Amino acid sequence: LANKNAHRVIGLMSGTSLDGLDICLAKFAEKDGAWHYEIEYAETVSYPKEWIDGLRNAEKTTGAELQHFHSVYGKYLGECVSIFLEKHGLKKPEFVASHGHTIFHQPQIGYTFQAGAGNTLRDACGIPVVCDFRTLDVALGGQGAPLVPIGDALLFRDYEYCLNLG
Repeated sequence: LANKNAHRVIGLMSGTSLDGLDICLAKFAEKDGAWHYEIEYAETVSYPKEWIDGLRNAEKTTGAELQHFHSVYGKYLGECVSIFLEKHGLKKPEFVASHGHTIFHQPQIGYTFQAGAGNTLRDACGIPVVCDFRTLDVALGGQGAPLVPIGDALLFRDYEYCLNLG
């Protein structure tokens, strides 16, 4: 996307499979009323055993322990972003979009929690962070996946159907 108005961003995702942290640097640009994207680099950083155990057991901890884990995991995410950029010789993007790691998700009764404190992540990598995507959507009665409909509409508008296998 050779567009001076392109937006370079890093997206982070951690799923319940606990196979690792997905990191993707993508470029987004609007041209002639349509949004386009290009993936520059993407990789999965495998979790060490201690992170697998921590993520698996976070829901069983006390409130204080969970808050500590939330911050420590945010720092880990930020460090992973810094390592990713350095490893590939990349300039810092405009921002990092972090889903975090879902610890609790009960939208039918109005709550959700994703570990990976955005402010701590930002401090660790030095890049602005957007995060906590699910909370407002759940508060407004949604299922906590607010980016899927807009992503489908803007990036995959030429397709009649999209199937989310995640």
